[in-house]
Amino acid sequence: MYFPNIDRAKCTKYFLCVNICPKDVFEIQNDEVQVANPAQCNGCEACVAECPDDAIVVCDT
Repeated sequence: MYFPNIDRAKCTKYFLCVNICPKDVFEIQNDEVQVANPAQCNGCEACVAECPDDAIVVCDT
């Protein structure tokens, strides 16, 4: 199982992770990216590659 972690201090809210994720793991809530569906994450790291802020790390749990 994989879990994406967002570093809020680095995230400048481009929201590219929300659009690139093939599994709809992320959602925008209250102008913040949230990991809304962590069980859907397959560890592809498309979000990591797309994030210009290097604010996402996908952990293997």
